Amino acid sequence: MRFSRLVFVPLTLTLTLTLGACSYAYDVQAVVINGRLAFVVDPHSQSNVSCFNEIDVVADRAARTNASVGDDLSRVSYGTYWHQRLAYDCVDKFPILYGQSFKGKGPSDDSVTDVVTAKPLRMGVVYEISTVSGATGYGGGAFKILPDHRVINVPPPSMLNMEDH
Repeated sequence: MRFSRLVFVPLTLTLTLTLGACSYAYDVQAVVINGRLAFVVDPHSQSNVSCFNEIDVVADRAARTNASVGDDLSRVSYGTYWHQRLAYDCVDKFPILYGQSFKGKGPSDDSVTDVVTAKPLRMGVVYEISTVSGATGYGGGAFKILPDHRVINVPPPSMLNMEDH
């Protein structure tokens, strides 16, 4: 009996470590390509990501927008300026142009429509970007548009809020 417990504990630990290593993270940066706002994988990220199947652009705090017909009202209410989710087919590649139409199909679970069409962005507001690649890749970053229309990458507001405490 004692031997079986010793074997079980390392096996559990091995499975936990293996399953925890399945997901990966990468940094996303906002850039301007041919005069359009775009999102790219940070070249310094350790993960080599080429495609995505979900994107969110969410405004920090009080910068809310109005919903368009067909938008997910709950997402808009907490500051989503753009959201789209696709199937895991890896059809759509980086860079992502803000508001672009995607080639990939929507998810097969059409029971929930959680789309938010791209809204006009405001100067001086910090926006968080999050992306999903496949089932286990997660990208993130934040940016702001300056009054002179330059785009800069900044620490995500959630990270700034943690520093305040």
